[in-house]
Amino acid sequence: MLLELADIDASIEGVTVLRDVNAEIEQAESVAIVGRNGAGKTSTFRTIMGMRQLDRGTVTFHGEDITNYETHERKRLGIGFAPEDRRLISKLTAQENIEMALWGDDNADIDVDQRLSMVLDVFPAMEEFLDRAAGKLSGGQQQMVAVARALVAQPDLVLLDEPFEGLAPSIKKDLRESIEVIRNELGASVFIAESQLSHVQGVVDRIYVIERGEIIAETDDPQGIEEDEELMQIIGGG
Repeated sequence: MLLELADIDASIEGVTVLRDVNAEIEQAESVAIVGRNGAGKTSTFRTIMGMRQLDRGTVTFHGEDITNYETHERKRLGIGFAPEDRRLISKLTAQENIEMALWGDDNADIDVDQRLSMVLDVFPAMEEFLDRAAGKLSGGQQQMVAVARALVAQPDLVLLDEPFEGLAPSIKKDLRESIEVIRNELGASVFIAESQLSHVQGVVDRIYVIERGEIIAETDDPQGIEEDEELMQIIGGG
């Protein structure tokens, strides 16, 4: 097992945001967690990254209990994260934003050019705007940079929080293809948080449905979710 969340409870200022969450991801597997805005998707990812303190439960990665690890330690172990708001530094170029993930003494021996070439294989369109300031990029271009930054350290698991939000249909198609490359050619697992079921159909192996901080369904049959009127109403018709 690559990642396991066991009996996770979490709260923000006394308000419960996750309730008894159990989920797991295998190596080289694509999984989605789907739910309406505020259902607990981002809190789940923040829990995995050590950005949300737990009230109860454990997070295990490669069989190691990382519940009390700091965020930078989890990244070092092989977890990459592309947050919903992307968090790019607008004055830095796209390339500088990507290479930020490699800064630090522990990465002194890394071949930066080789790593950059690797992410360009996933997102070949980025080569045209690597030297452009991130603040001057389109939303789709910024999303490529955010995912590339999460990927450049060669993680075993990549978390993508609402990666398709606000993107043009053609960019969504390109991103779906890139996710396939990440899994099938780089061998990394991908965990996607999405409010729209249609965005992850045909991309992931399994889907968790979350509502009010609870996992209420798990399936490897997205079509089955579409046929469940109650679930579709909870998701919001996504």
